[in-house]
Amino acid sequence: MALLSIGKRKKYFSELKLGEYNNLNIRKFQAKYFTRSKDIDGIYGKDTDALLRHVHICSTSKHFAPFEFKCDCGGKYCTGYPTYINERTLKFMDQIRIHYNKPVYVTSGLRCRKFNSKLNGASSTSKHVSGRAVDYYISGVTNTLTGRINHIKLIKKMKNHDYSYCNGFDSLNNKPIAPNMGNAVHTQTL
Repeated sequence: MALLSIGKRKKYFSELKLGEYNNLNIRKFQAKYFTRSKDIDGIYGKDTDALLRHVHICSTSKHFAPFEFKCDCGGKYCTGYPTYINERTLKFMDQIRIHYNKPVYVTSGLRCRKFNSKLNGASSTSKHVSGRAVDYYISGVTNTLTGRINHIKLIKKMKNHDYSYCNGFDSLNNKPIAPNMGNAVHTQTL
């Protein structure tokens, strides 16, 4: 994917109140989000581009901050933002938050390919790698298998739902899967 045009970068910097688009402010922006100090260089490349897109998309949400979707590799393999959340996915998560009127806790959002490949049971084609999947739990909703099943049945009816599963159930085959998910639900969007 091509980097954002300089005009778009300047526009996003302005909208996000990051100051003038220059190397100093790029460095400050990187320092605020990137996990590894070696990535904080003030140079606008593909990693900073993914981060800027991600932060800009997250700025449209009243319920989720950019860091909630950060890759869990802890900087071992990536900056923390190997890609950006898909706009439809974020809107989908916002709809869930609005429906329940309670916090939705992200347990896994963006993933770099290397980290994803190290996870037991993770698909090599995981939608987490492209910003189209989120694992999350909702206290008092997904704490039980019945709650998770009812939640998945509800979100299956929502626009842009693609596939969901949890510890004990999947939205396609209605059969038990994902014993390591705990109380979380995996949802991916179109």
